[in-house]
Amino acid sequence: MNFSNIFKSISNFQFPYTIEETATSETALWQSFDGIRKADSLPVTVFKAKRSPENETLILNAVHKAKILKIPGLCSVLETFDSDPQSTFIVTERVVPFPWENFSSFSKNKFGIELGISQLLTTLGFLNKFVFGTLSKDSIYINSKGEWVLFGLELCSNKDSLSAFEFASKARTYYSLVGSQLPCEEPNTIDSIRLGSLIKDLMSPSTLPKDWIVNVNMISDGRMEIETFRKRLENTETWRSNPLINFYQDLKELHIKDSQGKLAVMSNLENLYLESREIFRNLTPGMTENFIIPELCEIIKLLMTQSAASSASHVAMNFSASHKLVPFLAIVLDLTSETKTFPVGFNDLIAESFKLSDRQVRFLLLIYLPRLVGPLSTSEISSRIYPHFSQGLTDSDATLRLQTLKTIPCIVPCLTERQLNNELLRFLAKTQVDPDVEIRTWTVIIISRISTILSTSVGNRSNILATVFTKSLKDPQVKPRMAALYGLEKSIELFDVNTIANKILTVIAPGLLDKSPTVRDKAKILFEMYLEKLENEAQLIQINDNTGDLEDMKEIDFDNYGCGKEDMNKEDNILAAQFLNNLRLHSPAAALPNGATNCEVDSTWDDNGWDGAGDANGSTINSTMDSFDKQANHIATVSTQKVLGKTVEINKSWNDNLDDNDWMQDETDPWNEPEDHPKPQASILGKKLTPSGKLSIKKKKITILAPRGNRNSSVTTTATATKATRSNKTTRSKLVSSVSSPTANKSGTDSWDDDADADSWNTNW
Repeated sequence: MNFSNIFKSISNFQFPYTIEETATSETALWQSFDGIRKADSLPVTVFKAKRSPENETLILNAVHKAKILKIPGLCSVLETFDSDPQSTFIVTERVVPFPWENFSSFSKNKFGIELGISQLLTTLGFLNKFVFGTLSKDSIYINSKGEWVLFGLELCSNKDSLSAFEFASKARTYYSLVGSQLPCEEPNTIDSIRLGSLIKDLMSPSTLPKDWIVNVNMISDGRMEIETFRKRLENTETWRSNPLINFYQDLKELHIKDSQGKLAVMSNLENLYLESREIFRNLTPGMTENFIIPELCEIIKLLMTQSAASSASHVAMNFSASHKLVPFLAIVLDLTSETKTFPVGFNDLIAESFKLSDRQVRFLLLIYLPRLVGPLSTSEISSRIYPHFSQGLTDSDATLRLQTLKTIPCIVPCLTERQLNNELLRFLAKTQVDPDVEIRTWTVIIISRISTILSTSVGNRSNILATVFTKSLKDPQVKPRMAALYGLEKSIELFDVNTIANKILTVIAPGLLDKSPTVRDKAKILFEMYLEKLENEAQLIQINDNTGDLEDMKEIDFDNYGCGKEDMNKEDNILAAQFLNNLRLHSPAAALPNGATNCEVDSTWDDNGWDGAGDANGSTINSTMDSFDKQANHIATVSTQKVLGKTVEINKSWNDNLDDNDWMQDETDPWNEPEDHPKPQASILGKKLTPSGKLSIKKKKITILAPRGNRNSSVTTTATATKATRSNKTTRSKLVSSVSSPTANKSGTDSWDDDADADSWNTNW
């Protein structure tokens, strides 16, 4: 219904309530709508009258009585609007019609039905000076606290000013409009008859208490007044044995009691609840959620405040009060988790309870925590609950550590990434080496359960799981080892094939040699599972890879690999040739300094020239000269020049006794320039000649100078002769002595000086 159109006709009128479009219930005279007061968002119920000429008198009477009657048990009226015939409203507290469709569940708790009847009797007792007249199933409503209240004052009249004829006329009109039979026209008995009929509707003959039957029958016949009926019921055993009736009376007066009185009322609740929890089940909606639990929470907050104050002042708290906190909190947690309704301030109560150091309180919270995650927001769990929750993992009591460990999965989705992947994993690393075997076992189980939501951004999830399972497989007890295998089985989809091949198989393999046959069997099955996953991946690789070399697919016989003698010799020859070739290519050229040469006796001596000389002079050369090229060794050069600022190393040799002055080079030789690199020449003198006659040497230029080498290389003295033997040394000593001989030297000098062509031998060496 569009209520904005209703109030357009009222000038400058702003309806102070927001009303829903759909009616929650409807009778012949009223429509009820849920609404909210705009000022403070208070939930209300708006009754809109169906005014017509036939019922206008009844509607106006109901509105008038709603204004003046403020009796407990009637719907609490907040405001009425009756100035416009088209917009007559009665605004009350939020109420709902009695849920008769769910009456079968309510009837399971007979104490609850009896409590409702007692509430109706109390309301009618307050109306003892008035005639209600409309008592029926449709006139019963349930308020937010689960109390039974009455609405519908169309026939309500004061007995003192009541006209029987007028009342009868209104009653006939009302019951004709609602389609019900008028029980009687007598105003003094109509409420009694209607009450008896209502009790019979609420209780079947089988459930009606025996000590109530007589009284109910009498009031149904109109032979007993309501006040008398109420007093008789109060004296019955059924009434006195109903725990809810007495508790309800105390609970209504709780707000006017002191702290000790409140504690006494809640102690009564504790006893009732611990004796039989069924008493507080199947009550009318709102009784537990909005009446019992809020009052109990207030008592718990009071006790927590006293406990904190006593701890701060080091004053002992009252013994009874300190021991009531745990049972009261247990009742609240049980009722809220069962009804799934949480009063205002419940979240604060839970957060403050986690701060308490009492192990019983913390253990109790851990038991109910999985059922309390719903009303708690993610931010509240991560910021207010987790910091105190995690302390239980390091508590000295093993039972508390274990219970804390078991409740980790329920809060993990609410934790931040830092709390989950950093702080929590550190705690779990400690519990994995806990002295208690159950804690070690549960640690592996919990890690397996939360492994799917561990962060992979750092890429360490596989490493963490592999480390955890490896450590647990080394546990001396069987349970942790089996838990590790369980975790590996549950986590198989979290590992890629490379991780399985490189890490996981090596984790499972030790289990194949475990002492326990159960572990060995499980490890074998698990190993085959992971191996099968690798084989499946290998088949996919083979199918997808079509570029493979056919040569790589051939099978190789390694037993006979390269064992053929001919093949090995052939391969060795090839390798030797390649090695020598590499030496030739990569070996540096011999570096020769200026003034030095790799002196080598030229094997191309002109024998014919020497023969001619011998023939001319009738002399022959000693055969030792012919073999000199083969026997000479290390012909050195003496030089003290500096090349490029470096001192030339002097190597002593067999010709050191020769007169250097006779072998000095010409100073004008360009090789002696400082910027050049002089190359000392090696002498080939020293061979003893035995002429047959007068020695005559023809003009013959024999140049044995080595080609100029790299002038920038270091000055070295090398010999081209091979390794000298003892015979070489003997021959060399003979040559030295013959050269040193004065006679030979003199004759030699005279011969080379007298020769006409002697100048031709003054050659740059």
